[in-house]
Amino acid sequence: MLLGIRPQYIEIIKEDEGEIERKRDENIIIGIYNKSLTKRGEYKALVGTA
Repeated sequence: MLLGIRPQYIEIIKEDEGEIERKRDENIIIGIYNKSLTKRGEYKALVGTA
């Protein structure tokens, strides 16, 4: 079973060479799964594009 959480928003903060970039997204679902996503365990997260 995959648990889904829909927060009001997320904010991603990225720092590159002293510059800070912020991205905010309000249309997101965070999926939580207690086991490996694949047999070999090569994925840590899944990110959907819209």
